[in-house]
Amino acid sequence: MRTVFRLAAFAIVGLSIAGIASAVSYSKQDRATLRALDKITGRSTDIVVKLGQPVVFGSLNIELQACFQSPPEEVPESAAFLRVSSTQPVSEEQLEGTEDASAETAQPLIFSGWMYASSPGLSALEHPVYDIWVIRCTAPAPVKLPDRVTIPLGEEPLTDDVPATLSGTDEPPVIEEVVPEPEPID
Repeated sequence: MRTVFRLAAFAIVGLSIAGIASAVSYSKQDRATLRALDKITGRSTDIVVKLGQPVVFGSLNIELQACFQSPPEEVPESAAFLRVSSTQPVSEEQLEGTEDASAETAQPLIFSGWMYASSPGLSALEHPVYDIWVIRCTAPAPVKLPDRVTIPLGEEPLTDDVPATLSGTDEPPVIEEVVPEPEPID
């Protein structure tokens, strides 16, 4: 019986060590690509939301709070914390029992939480007209600098030094030097 308990204990310790070794380190990104579905028309639209810059889709106001992406060598996973509120005015019946009783300033919060790209149904937006789920988290593309130009140190002309008026087959004009003839000596 002791061997069974020892074997179970070693298995638990081994699995926990394997779980720690395979932990994914997520990188924080500042953009999320979301897919939004209008259930009425059946059209889906990809939306890029930047961190701290709300985007309006239909009657929804979508704000990205955080976005994490797994590294490329790991299993692909994206996790985004979203706050989704309605842009439509709220009726007074819906505001009863809330602290803010002004219908003009209230934007009811429809969803606030984490959404995962690999399991969109885990914490989904519940809205009668729209569905929104996370596709990926991205960072802005780096600025591509122009290629480095090296100038050869020899006396040979560069191939790019041909004036634009000449084509590749034209030869540069030959400049003849005019040497004055010597004056005759008397």
